[in-house]
Amino acid sequence: MDGCASSEDHGYSFFTGLALSFLIIGLAVRLALAPLLTYPFDIEHWAVILQNTESGNGLFNLTGYFYTPVWGYILGFEDLLVNVVGGAVYGDRFTDLLGIEAMAFPYYTATTTTPAFNVMMKLPLIAVDVLVGYIVYRLVLSEGGDVRRASVAFGLWFLCPIVIYMSSVQAQFDCISALFALLCVLLMRRGFFFLAGAMFTLASLIKFFPAFCILILCVYVYRTASDRADSLRNLFLAVAGALIVATVVFLPQILDGTFMDAFSFVFGRTSEYDVLQAIRTYPFLIITVIAMVVLMVLALRMDREVLEDNLLLLVLSMLSVCTIFSSGPQYWIVYLPLMTYYIVCRDRNRALLGCTVAMGICTVLTAFINNNLSILTSAAEYLGLCDPASVLAWMGVLDAPAAFGLTVAALITTVTETIQLIIMCIMAIFLLSDLGIFDRYKFWSDFILHLRTALGGEIDGQA
Repeated sequence: MDGCASSEDHGYSFFTGLALSFLIIGLAVRLALAPLLTYPFDIEHWAVILQNTESGNGLFNLTGYFYTPVWGYILGFEDLLVNVVGGAVYGDRFTDLLGIEAMAFPYYTATTTTPAFNVMMKLPLIAVDVLVGYIVYRLVLSEGGDVRRASVAFGLWFLCPIVIYMSSVQAQFDCISALFALLCVLLMRRGFFFLAGAMFTLASLIKFFPAFCILILCVYVYRTASDRADSLRNLFLAVAGALIVATVVFLPQILDGTFMDAFSFVFGRTSEYDVLQAIRTYPFLIITVIAMVVLMVLALRMDREVLEDNLLLLVLSMLSVCTIFSSGPQYWIVYLPLMTYYIVCRDRNRALLGCTVAMGICTVLTAFINNNLSILTSAAEYLGLCDPASVLAWMGVLDAPAAFGLTVAALITTVTETIQLIIMCIMAIFLLSDLGIFDRYKFWSDFILHLRTALGGEIDGQA
């Protein structure tokens, strides 16, 4: 595949021109939202985890932590920030908000954290957003030296509504997994296999989706060396990096006997699935496994040069497939940096760009409706910007019965999640088509071509 078109704008830096404008706008929005809007259910758990560890307990000795240890260690660093500014009080439980816990959606809480604590939890996530955007900017710039395209790629990531929402409102950490996944691909392309293996482990332990790329990455490491000895050496380095980091991460849990508790985010949630969730989830898991095998075989059949050029597309395709089975609006963030690079540098059609914009809007709407106006409770209780009773009344409108046994909020999210699912499927099909998966099937290749033309058409002037 061709890289980006070159340009004469090599003198521009990241901190000037269009990129600087996007940076200022994105930071202004994030810093304005951080103290004012907060989804209390998630961030309450971060406060509980900090209190547990400050009391001398490990991450899993007391109930409250349901992820692998990596996020817990990051929270420990954030705890230092909170204590530096003297934030001894993380939050409080308000009796005038108790009615929020009687609503149909079970993930609302009367415990609300302080604006100062909210900001301290969100600042590292905002910093990661900037770092990911800068890496994408440099990646695009290295492909062809086109500063304008690099700035557009930065803007697609940094101004994406769901990226802003997750770091500055919901305080979810998918951007960190996106950072490690991006670094893994870049380090692997540059031959730093030990570090790439380390980044792979960290990305997979933050959010599990990058783990589904393991077969593709192993094939790449083995196939791109000049001889068998180098192939084995590179594979050994990658595996060693992955295992050493995993050992370091899990060593405290191994020593205190809580190792299996570190995987409760998988086994614990699976045990809570009802029949309808299982019907929805397991077919997509089967599709994910099939995609792993198909893409591995495709990588094995590629020539060395072709494989080197298509690593990013292979990983992007795998991530796009494996995130389909989860309806969480934030989960596609893990491959958004790779997608923005691919759209700006490699894709000649507007369809993927349109799908990405639509996903940004659809997912942030889903997240907002799921969170309801509980995101106002911190501002209401601590800043007095609105009346807590009014917040509960407004929330009750979305929590009211609608149709088919669903509340208004559940009905809206069902629609938005369905649209999200359709868009993600279309994006995955387009990416797989770019890999030539459907070339042997004329009907499907023609259908995809017509679909792409209908949704976008060719982008003029792109190499």
